[in-house]
Formats: sequence, structure tokens, C-alpha cells
Amino acid sequence: MTDWSFILAEHGATVWRTVYRLLDHHADALDCYQETFLGAWRFAEREPVSDWASFLISLATRRAMDRLRQRYRDRARVIALDSLGEPTSEAECPVRHASAKELMDRVRKGIAELPDKQAQVFWLSCVEGISHQQISDRIEIPPGEVRVLLHRARTQLSAMLDRGARCKGEDNERKSAAQP
Repeated sequence: MTDWSFILAEHGATVWRTVYRLLDHHADALDCYQETFLGAWRFAEREPVSDWASFLISLATRRAMDRLRQRYRDRARVIALDSLGEPTSEAECPVRHASAKELMDRVRKGIAELPDKQAQVFWLSCVEGISHQQISDRIEIPPGEVRVLLHRARTQLSAMLDRGARCKGEDNERKSAAQP
């Protein structure tokens, strides 16, 4: 018999941080959080889980990636101005905050276009700060494959971000050339 109250108390905060960091949207993160634990419950009914932390983080990352991909497929998402928070301190410059938000949105979009394993390894390593060995243990692949997947993900994301920056620069050049 699985002690779900213990599992939720022990791993709930980690699962929440994982899905919220990836999705950056409260309602989507709540849905993904629930889907993660529902999926874990269904899996645990069929077979035992030996490492709950690894299993839940891996499941949460996959669920969040699916939701993120769906978000970019739909492209009909509108963010209400009243849902955006105010800067928390004067030291946090609104321009820097907007630039960081824009960059993170572009990174999320890029991650959504990566193959599943590359996206998962990139997120766990670069955002969650998990070591290559821990990632290897969590998603059950050799450490060498983790490094290869991470390298490929970084290369593809870098190329996507460079293309986006070039396109944005070209648009700005066209606008300034069109002005009298």
C-alpha cells in the first residue's frame, strides 16, 4: 500500500517547482501538478516504484513539456496585463525584467521544438541544476548519452535563439530604413 500523503509531503514541492519553472503559468502548472500525481498513482497501481523522487521529477518534466508544446501549437494564448506582476524591487529594472522574460519565452519555445529526451535533459541540467549522473540515474540512460543529448540541445537552442535575434535585428533595420 502506497502512503500518498507521505509521498505528496516529501516530493510535492519539488514537483511543483519543476512544473512551474517550465510552464511559468499558475493554472497550467496546477493542472500539470495534478496530472503528474494522477499518472504516478495509476503507474503505482500496476507496478512498484523504487525511486519516487526520480520517477516524479521525470514524469512532471514530461507532462510539463507536453503542455508547453501544446501551448506553442495553439498559439492562441493571450496574457492579461493584470496577471503580470509588478517588479519586486527598484533594483529590478523593468527593461531588464522584460528582456529576461522575453528570452525565457524564446527558450521555452525552443525547448518545445526539441526532441523529448533532449528537452528533458536540457531542463534538468540547465534549469533544475541536476548533475549529469543524477539525470542519468533518473531517466535511466548512460551518463555519456546525457552529455550528448545536452550538447545537441544546447546547439539547437543556440541556433534557434541566434535565428530569432537575427530576424529581430533585420526587422528593426527595415523599420528604421522605412522611416523618413
